[in-house]
Amino acid sequence: MSSGARPKSNGARADVTEAVRADIPPWRYAALAVLFSLLWASAFIAVKVALLDSPPLFMMASRFLVAGGLLLVLARLRRAPFPRDAAGWGRLILLGVLNYAIYLGLTAVALRHLSAGMGAVLASTNPLMLALVAPWFLGERLTLAKVAGLLLSFGGVLWVMASRLGDDNRPDAMAIVLVAMACLVAGTIVFKRCRLDHDLLVINGTQLLAAGLALAGPSVLLEPLAAIRLTPTFLAAQTYLIVAVSWVGMLIWFWLLSHGDATRASAYFFLNPILGLFLGALFLGEALRFPDFAGSGAVAVGIYIVQRA
Repeated sequence: MSSGARPKSNGARADVTEAVRADIPPWRYAALAVLFSLLWASAFIAVKVALLDSPPLFMMASRFLVAGGLLLVLARLRRAPFPRDAAGWGRLILLGVLNYAIYLGLTAVALRHLSAGMGAVLASTNPLMLALVAPWFLGERLTLAKVAGLLLSFGGVLWVMASRLGDDNRPDAMAIVLVAMACLVAGTIVFKRCRLDHDLLVINGTQLLAAGLALAGPSVLLEPLAAIRLTPTFLAAQTYLIVAVSWVGMLIWFWLLSHGDATRASAYFFLNPILGLFLGALFLGEALRFPDFAGSGAVAVGIYIVQRA
């Protein structure tokens, strides 16, 4: 899988902007975006399961090291081009720290005090954060229709969030996830502004490996590694996170960013509450309430407006 179209490099911020490429059928882009959202929402459940047998940083570090190492081996076997200078490696390492080490590391820490459904709800703040900064850093036009769609979806998210405050959803854990989301937004901007002419396997694999190395040290120093239990449940959850999320899900995400503007791609994060809440109810027995359904409807309509804008 190649990296596809990449942001153009020049002095005008507007040139970094790109709508969905004309040669990409809208149905294909939308189908891949929905698949990404489904995989990303399911990750919150898998992380909750894995946390039963492992401290959060060890769980993420081991996942990233295995996922990144295997991707880079595959990339080498495919003779994919690797960065040729320190600057190229540096950009990918920075992306790995933002997109994986800080974002997912902090999220795993917070999920000890959040439900999987609430984790998915908070993840959907990504599009609103990105929309606020994309005009400045990416030159993407923020139309009235896009603003209306984003606000409608975010209103649905807030409604659901307000109805789920409680002992199993601590405010400090929510704040940690919001900080993590800001790091993902920063990573998205860096990705769009960089000239990444490498294969997506190299882009994703290097980020994963860098993130795993970044989290390994803090895990060894700060976490009770004696509490790690390599149970079948833990290994199954880790395998799912590596294959379905770190490989398939993130390769789709970088493809979406390469073939469309960042605001349009990130709008699908608003699907995370819908999918996360229902998956949490299905697999973890988390209760569904009327605000969940009403808020999810508002989210769906908001996404439709953004994609049509």
